[in-house]
Amino acid sequence: MFTRKNLLVVYLISTLLILVLAGCGGAPNASSPDSAKAAPGAFKVAMVLPGEANDGAWSQAGYEGLKLIEKELGAQVAHSVNITEADAEKIFRQYAQDGYDFIIGHGGEYIPAAEVVAKEFPRTKFALMAGYGGNNKNLGALSFRDSEIGYLMGAVAGIKTKTNKLAFIGGVDYPHMQEQATSFERGAKAANPKVEVAIEWVGSWTDEAKTKQIAEAQVKAGADVLVGNVDAASQAVFETAKNAGVYALGWSLDQHDMAPNTILTSGIQRMPVLALEGATLVQQGRWEGKQYKFGLQEGAQELAPFYGLLSPEEEARVKTVREDIVTGKIDVTQ
Repeated sequence: MFTRKNLLVVYLISTLLILVLAGCGGAPNASSPDSAKAAPGAFKVAMVLPGEANDGAWSQAGYEGLKLIEKELGAQVAHSVNITEADAEKIFRQYAQDGYDFIIGHGGEYIPAAEVVAKEFPRTKFALMAGYGGNNKNLGALSFRDSEIGYLMGAVAGIKTKTNKLAFIGGVDYPHMQEQATSFERGAKAANPKVEVAIEWVGSWTDEAKTKQIAEAQVKAGADVLVGNVDAASQAVFETAKNAGVYALGWSLDQHDMAPNTILTSGIQRMPVLALEGATLVQQGRWEGKQYKFGLQEGAQELAPFYGLLSPEEEARVKTVREDIVTGKIDVTQ
């Protein structure tokens, strides 16, 4: 027979068990989508990232877009980090099985996986943060007008260089990366016909040792402005530039804090703008499974501040180039 004292003990034990179980059922492991099943009725968005969500570059920019979707659209969100091409299909499929309405693959490396899973789940909407034409059904892409920011960054480098030697150091030579590199060279030569531009590919987004080796070789060859477009491995570019007393340019986010007196500016690609635009189209039932592109005019791309590293005259020249791109006076594709 339970006394009031016994009942109190049972109540306390039960409460403790509930709290323990609640603690065990906290935030799901970001790399295990099967632990984050979507709640019925919610607008559900998932993102697959190639790196860490706090890498200070590409993956972080994507994650910030996911958080903006959560904030602005009231969506239930989930994400997976450090997902390789080999594992991507499994992760995409799991999110689709778990009822997510919109699944975003943050990078061109996920194209094969997205194509396969999109066919299996025709009612689910998929997007790739990449240059990709889409299937005109449920799989589309969100990307930047890469030539605009590439050209503008090239203009900055061409204006600032003293040796007339520049180096663009990129991660993997995907089509959109090649577009950025080519337009960078085009913008640099338009601003300064004397410049020579070396374009180097690391073949990885994380190989800091190889990135450093390439950066050091370019400095030795006379480059005095280095572009770091290697996601997390860009830190090796910035450190090399800092140690050599030359300048660098960041990419994707404002990377000024990584090397304050070295990074002239960064080509900000506002991934959150792309992600929110795509999710809004899906939520409104207007997703067409095609390529959607955004640039300077929409505020999806911009230059970070110069933090006093350009003279007023140099800043004025860069501003003129930007205005000419937006108004169409400069054709960045030629």
